[in-house]
Amino acid sequence: MTFGDVYGTLLTWLLSSPVERSERTGRAVHVGRGGTSFRLDLSDGLLPTCGLRKTYPRTAAAETVWYLMAKQDLAWLRKYAPIWDKFAERIADGDQQDRIDDGFDGIRAAYGYRWRKHFGRDQLGLAIEALRVDPSDRRCLVSAWDPSADGLGAVGQRNVPCPASFTLGVTGGEVHSTLLLRSSDVFVGLPYDVMGHALLVDAVAASLDLTPGVLTFVLANAHLYEDHWKMAEECIRRAGEGFMPAMPLPRWTVKQAAANPDTYVEVVTGFAAECTWPTYAPRPEVVL
Repeated sequence: MTFGDVYGTLLTWLLSSPVERSERTGRAVHVGRGGTSFRLDLSDGLLPTCGLRKTYPRTAAAETVWYLMAKQDLAWLRKYAPIWDKFAERIADGDQQDRIDDGFDGIRAAYGYRWRKHFGRDQLGLAIEALRVDPSDRRCLVSAWDPSADGLGAVGQRNVPCPASFTLGVTGGEVHSTLLLRSSDVFVGLPYDVMGHALLVDAVAASLDLTPGVLTFVLANAHLYEDHWKMAEECIRRAGEGFMPAMPLPRWTVKQAAANPDTYVEVVTGFAAECTWPTYAPRPEVVL
């Protein structure tokens, strides 16, 4: 199945699922009963897109390379993805935390920062090197979830990682990965989580001189906010018009992308410009 097939199935399933009210957001929300999962094969070398509506690989590329740079500061990212400003906090500059006027607008729980710096280990870099030395290594799990601070009744957090962790592994000369999404806003977030993780695994595979393989996505809680129900219905209505734009993955290594972020985004944007995209282009609001 293409991601377009999966996406339509998920929207249909959620629209027929029970409605609950989110205590955190105060909104009605369709919630799928129990978790769900799906697999996508990247061996065709193409970026998986949802097919039923227009999405923007430029945004996914910018988010991905920002993660690879291990940044919390939003200064670079807001050029391409200003939506993250909704989650911004004032973070003290490490050397002078007692001075209120020092610091930057950033994401305290930024995923790439968690992957590469927060726990005192470059989890992503170590995973790549571990697989370079031993491709059969099954211990390459990268976590964005901090059990000392995240969730479990904690209050006041502006952003808690939805993509909590992912594995990396090699079989048959391909890099495979399983991503755990503890919470998945299927209409707004999932298409970008899928594109972003595909771009990440593509970069890891290029770093190892291998090819990207199968991605498995586990959605612990899949949901659809009431703000997006009519848009989801329109996507399903247009299912016969949907298709997967044949956009190639960039095949840049992690180091190349992190060292040249603007060029990386330009390359992905150029690939996207050569493709034909669905005409339906809703602008859904992110529910905080």
